[in-house]
Amino acid sequence: MTAGSSDHLNLDAIVAFADGEMGLVAYQRAAAHLQRCPQCTSEVTEQVAARSWLRSAGAPTMPMSLLDSLRSIPVAPPPAHPAPGLSVDPVTGRAYRTSDLARPGHGRGRLFRLGAGALVAGIAVGAVVATSAAAPRDPLPNGQSQLTGSTLLQPVFFGRR
Repeated sequence: MTAGSSDHLNLDAIVAFADGEMGLVAYQRAAAHLQRCPQCTSEVTEQVAARSWLRSAGAPTMPMSLLDSLRSIPVAPPPAHPAPGLSVDPVTGRAYRTSDLARPGHGRGRLFRLGAGALVAGIAVGAVVATSAAAPRDPLPNGQSQLTGSTLLQPVFFGRR
């Protein structure tokens, strides 16, 4: 049943009840609702009538002209060898271009190469940051200190003391 204002059976419940595909508890709840709701009872009756009409209907027939046309289509055997420039992988059975073997990076797509490049760039940046953070600071004259990568990452407060 739906949680709407009229509290009727929804279409899925009506079809399941008519087809006898409900569980025992759901079937009992639906049957109790059908005893007091004439609108849902008429919908279930219509569904049962439609179901029985469809089951009694004969199967469609195929015109003989269509059947003859389908039989006249020639069936060609698959070629013994793949087309020129193609080879078949014996393990997977997938066809591939033989010209792909001559190219560098065969089997690896553009996204793989892009990801590998990003990985190498990330490692390089990490190494630069790690070495700059680990470098000792030499004090400058007048008690000032030199700025390094780790100093740049510290928060800066602006204001009066």
